[in-house]
Amino acid sequence: MKPTARRQSGATLMEFVIVFPLAALLVMALIQAGFVYMAKLTLNHATFMAARVGATHNADKGVMRDALTRGLIPFRQNSFDTNDLTRMGTALVELKIDDKVPWKRPSLERLNPSPKSFADFGVKEPNKPVYIPNDNLEWRSNTLGKQSQQNLRDANLLKIRVVYPYELKVPLMAGLIGRVMCSGEAGVEAWGNVSVLESVYKFANPKCLYYLNGRLPIESTAIVEMQSPAYDN
Repeated sequence: MKPTARRQSGATLMEFVIVFPLAALLVMALIQAGFVYMAKLTLNHATFMAARVGATHNADKGVMRDALTRGLIPFRQNSFDTNDLTRMGTALVELKIDDKVPWKRPSLERLNPSPKSFADFGVKEPNKPVYIPNDNLEWRSNTLGKQSQQNLRDANLLKIRVVYPYELKVPLMAGLIGRVMCSGEAGVEAWGNVSVLESVYKFANPKCLYYLNGRLPIESTAIVEMQSPAYDN
C-alpha cells in the first residue's frame, strides 16, 4: 500500500462519524418543525372557535375555555381508535385532566374588552353585571374613551390570546429546545430572561415551566365582533 493511501485510510469513516449526528439532528429538527406548524394551525382554529362562541355568550371566559378544549381534541386523539365516540371522548377527558397540571394547561386571556373598556363604556343595571352595550352601534357616539382610547365599536371587538403547551415528541428536541430557551442568563430571551437558579428549579419561574417539562408554548390570537353585550367577568 502506498504511503498516501495509508494516510487516507479511515478518512471516510471519520467524516461519517462527524457529519452523521449533525445531519440526523437537522432531520429531526425539520420533522419537529413540521409538527409544530401543524399544531399552530390546529391552535389557530381552536382559538377562533373559542372567540366565536364567546362573541355570542357575553365574552364569558368559562364558555370560551370549554369551546377551546373541544377545539384542542385533535392534539389528544388516538388515531388507532376507529370509533369516533370513544376516540373523541377519551381525548376530551385527557384534556380536562391536563387542565389540572400547570405545564399542560392552556392559558386563555381576554385582551379586549379590557378593564379600561368597561371603565369607559360599562353600564350598570340592577341585578346584572356591568356590560358594554352592543345594540344600535351605528347610531351611538364614536367618542373615544378617556382610559381605553377606544370608541364603542372598538370596545365591542372581542380579542383573546391562547397559549398552548405543545408536547415535543421528536427525540432529543425537548431537551435541546429546553436548554436553548431556558438555560439561565446565557439562554435565549424568549418570554424574558431567567437566572441560573430559576433555570435549575423549574417551578421557580413560569417562564421555564413549559420548556423544562418538554413542551413548547405556542401562541395564537383571534378577533371577532361581539354579537352580545360583553360582561365584566
